[in-house]
Amino acid sequence: MTKHEEFLWELLLHEINTKAELTRMYFDCFTFIAKTEQLEEFQLHKKQREDSRRKVLVESCFTDEQEY
Repeated sequence: MTKHEEFLWELLLHEINTKAELTRMYFDCFTFIAKTEQLEEFQLHKKQREDSRRKVLVESCFTDEQEY
């Protein structure tokens, strides 16, 4: 195995471990939200964030079209 291949395998392993850690953190947060009976508030907040991101994206696309 070349050094480049070894580096790529190490990078892949690191990404897998990072994703696993983020999944555990997400699960812990979601469990806390559910236990504290804040699930509805969390879902509302999540929807508001998604709507906000969508609005920014649409505005950004609209601005880009005006530049041409």
